[in-house]
Order: sequence, then structure tokens, then C-alpha cells
Amino acid sequence: MKLFKYFSAFIISLLCSGCLAVAPAIEAYQGYNLGKGGVQAAKSLQPIGFEEEKAIGGSLATQVFTRFGGLHPNLELQKYIATLGRAIADVSDRSDIDYYFAVVNSEQPNALATPGGYIFLSVGLLKLIQNEAQLAGILGHEIAHISKRHALQTLERSKKVAGFGSLSISLLGQDPNLFGKVLDQAGEIIFTHGLDKNLEYEADKYGLELAQRLGYRPTGLTEILKILESNIEKNDSVFFSTHPSPTDRLIQLSSVLKNYPENSNLPVLTQEFQSAVEGKL
Repeated sequence: MKLFKYFSAFIISLLCSGCLAVAPAIEAYQGYNLGKGGVQAAKSLQPIGFEEEKAIGGSLATQVFTRFGGLHPNLELQKYIATLGRAIADVSDRSDIDYYFAVVNSEQPNALATPGGYIFLSVGLLKLIQNEAQLAGILGHEIAHISKRHALQTLERSKKVAGFGSLSISLLGQDPNLFGKVLDQAGEIIFTHGLDKNLEYEADKYGLELAQRLGYRPTGLTEILKILESNIEKNDSVFFSTHPSPTDRLIQLSSVLKNYPENSNLPVLTQEFQSAVEGKL
């Protein structure tokens, strides 16, 4: 079993096997931009199955690197994040798909997920995290978005792509611009407007649960939300344009944490986290 994967520009290195493999969705997207590839892409979108999900998510993943400073060059840091991320994904309700993890070179604290299993953390966010339980909470939140198909749910309800899930292959073939239209709308959801706040609250609840399933103290997510609340300027951060305020999220999580009183002695692994990131950020 491959334990972790991480991005390198438009390729993904499989560190555990020491080889390089091109991410299927990203490789496919490169073909989509080459003339009739756009038609082939549109023909593949019949309703939103997993291959279509990966095509959309992989295409958006290439945009993440452009928007957020590219891939962080430290391979050991990438390996650490991806290993923990894969372990959390393995205890999720959607552990049967591949997940890809990457640290990007943005100093602005942020984390995001695109459909199909692509998850990104910024250097700025990692600089605020103090222990592995907090990191597990963040990764759990992003994995929850993919596991629950939150972005796809939002996309399917969008008036801008109305009928997207039910269009026939023949109709899609006549409209090669549809795939670009879908990507534009998905990009607005991921990068600009964010998801509905109730989906973010669900991801918080489920992400907290995933961290606890793996054996971490579930308060890690609430701890990092408090840190974010006191360290991010609302007017200057994309984080606030794509997420509910940390205060609102903490209010929602306060009742959820009552379900975990017996887990207060679970580890947070501060030293392990500090050792893993020291000198790499």
C-alpha cells in the first residue's frame, strides 16, 4: 500500500516507492487544454462520478500552485504531512480513494481541498500549528470535505451549471466549453466564496472525529481555531472569505466536544510535531 503522495508542480512523487507518477487527473487536464481534448473532457462528465470528480479536482489542484506560491521545496516536510494525512484518510468513511497532500509556499494561513482527494496546507498555517493534534484536526477537516463531497454537492446545486449532472454525452459533446464552465464555477466555490457555512461546520465536526479515531486529543481543532482567531487579520486573509469565523466555528464545536470527555488524556504530540517541522518552514 502506498502510504503517502505529494505534488511536484504537475507531477506527484510517490515517496514510499522512490519513483515518480503523474497524477491521473492532472495528466488528463493537460490533455483537456489541447484542442479536441476539451470535447473529450466534456464527454466524460455524465453525471458526477469519481473519474469526473478527479478531473475537476485535479484541474483545480494545478491552479492552487499558481495561486499559492507553488510547492514547498522541503521533501521531508512534504513526506511528514502526507504520511499523517494518509493515516487520517484511512480511518475516514471514504478510505477507498487515493489522497494527495501538498504544502504550498504561501505565508497566508490557509488549508483547502479540491474534489477527488487533493489537499493543501500553506506554510503560513504550519507556522501557527503547535502540535500534531492540531495538525490532525486541520487535515481531518479537509479530508471531511472530500469524504462528504461538499464541493461537488455545491457544484451540483449551482444555477450556473444547472443540469450538469443529467446532461447526456451527446449534448456535452456538442458543448466543449461546458467543462471550462464547470471549472470556473468550482474555482469560485473553492477559491473565492467558499462553501456554505453548514458544510464547514459539518467538516469541523467530522474532522474532529477523524483525529480522535486515529488517537489524537480531539481538542486539537478547537485549539488551532483559537490560534487562527487571534493571529489572522480579517480584512487581509482569504481564510475569512472562504470560511466562517473561528468564533462561530468554536461555538458550533463546543457542543460536539461534550461527546468526547473520556478522551481528554489522549496525546497531542507537541515534541514530535516540532521535531518534524524544525528548520523546514
